[in-house]
Amino acid sequence: MRSADGLSEIDLRNTRYYTFHHLTISMASKSATNTPARLDDLVLRPSERVLQYLQQEFDRPGLANGARLPSNRELARRLGVSIPTVQSVLKRLSNSGRVLVRHGSGTYLLSKSREGGEPLRVAIASLLHPGEQLNDPWLEAIVSGFMPVALKSHPTTFVGIAPEKFGQDESVAALLSELPKADGLIILPYALMPKDRDFVAGEYERAGKPVVYLNPPEVNATQNFVATDYLGPAVRLGRAWRQSGRKRVVLYTVLQPYEYAVSAQLRLMGLACGIGDALGNSVSLQVLQPGESGSEAAYQTMKKILRGPEPPDAMLVAMHGAVAGIRRALEEAGLKVPADVSLVSIAKQNDTPRKADLASETLIHEPTAPLSVGLLEMLFDRIKHDGASRPGKYTSATLVGNLSTRPVENSLLGL
Repeated sequence: MRSADGLSEIDLRNTRYYTFHHLTISMASKSATNTPARLDDLVLRPSERVLQYLQQEFDRPGLANGARLPSNRELARRLGVSIPTVQSVLKRLSNSGRVLVRHGSGTYLLSKSREGGEPLRVAIASLLHPGEQLNDPWLEAIVSGFMPVALKSHPTTFVGIAPEKFGQDESVAALLSELPKADGLIILPYALMPKDRDFVAGEYERAGKPVVYLNPPEVNATQNFVATDYLGPAVRLGRAWRQSGRKRVVLYTVLQPYEYAVSAQLRLMGLACGIGDALGNSVSLQVLQPGESGSEAAYQTMKKILRGPEPPDAMLVAMHGAVAGIRRALEEAGLKVPADVSLVSIAKQNDTPRKADLASETLIHEPTAPLSVGLLEMLFDRIKHDGASRPGKYTSATLVGNLSTRPVENSLLGL
């Protein structure tokens, strides 16, 4: 609806489109359509709500240069955010030439011609990881990372499609129904079974609609993907553990029955390469794959493993939420970290690891923002150049902290 001053009043609970500046995520109710569930539960941050509100004004037909915004205080009241949040967003929009701030007078919208005509429409084969909700933190971090690129590029509409149940082919039909309208496709891990993924990607590419993957679709893929460097840190860990005398190394991850998870394959390969020719002779490498995620499942899994004659003395835990359960099981068995067991986990949800984590753990930090930025930049580049393939891009992962690995290992790791 519209207020008296002409600005759009957005009901965030019922609106069909969640809109960022140059970024729209299409929503649809499961009860209103036979297509798979959409990303209904995505929660916008305060700054994103302000951007959403203003984007409605930028997109309003007939917008003239100089349309005046309400005061910062009024915008904050309407959107339920703080005044500093409004000021921060307006400063960013001012720097990008979308608003004009006149101190003592007010803030004014600036219209901007859209090069290339209509907004680009990008379909997303959305992540629905087994046992997780549609609004899992990893997905939210990836989606939030789209904003910096969208602010600087084309108006873009993103249509996120996720299956109601993992492994169902209903998402294939929904993605193919988007093909005539879409300009490109982003495929997230676990969204489709490998056969369906390859079929959908092939249909898009044959129609001249470029496809970009988050993580390579296969271990040996070389083009059109953006991924974290899973291999490098694992190689360093394997080498450090071998040189420091560790004998029984474990990778705790999801591998079966989702063995096509390239991240797990690369970490396993990295550890094996780091252990080198000692693998199978003096050092063993085992994969633990719990049936469920979370701390309690990790605790129960480790209890079973620790009943064996030779417990692990080094662990890479790819599921950060499992660490507490693993520590609990180790402590109950009388094993100390890091004296008896070297324990390294993954931190990928946020750009900066929490201080509490750094105070107690050694982590492989895998920031998400470079992934989402890289995905959009690569897709926009492919669209601009008529679908020409681009080399795969790996973003850096770093080892941080040092309290759950021994000093000798920290020295070998450069911590």
